[in-house]
Amino acid sequence: MKTKTLAQIAGIIGTISGSLLAILPVVILMVASIFANEDFAGVVLAIIFIVFTLVKIATLILGILSLIYYKDDKRISMAPSVLLIVGSVVGLIPFLGWIGGIVIVIGGALFLTSLKQFQVQE
Repeated sequence: MKTKTLAQIAGIIGTISGSLLAILPVVILMVASIFANEDFAGVVLAIIFIVFTLVKIATLILGILSLIYYKDDKRISMAPSVLLIVGSVVGLIPFLGWIGGIVIVIGGALFLTSLKQFQVQE
């Protein structure tokens, strides 16, 4: 019997990371406008880009793992896993990260809504 732990993790991580990726352009504009020192702002922006690229790759890996893990399970469709994968790949394309974030949020929400399918049958 497949457990619902992976679906919970994928849902929570998908909604949180997708939300952060969706607002990333606003964060970048704020950081670029706040700091007067251009060198320091460049370093901060480089760190932000590296961290969010790692988040996109981790979400891609999570989507692939959940797709493989739940491929024969009827309680969870393939849609949430595919949305995590597609959102992560689209997010890796420059200037399209916010669109990928929205797709990842939808995938995470689908994972969270499918948790009610895991109720114990008596």
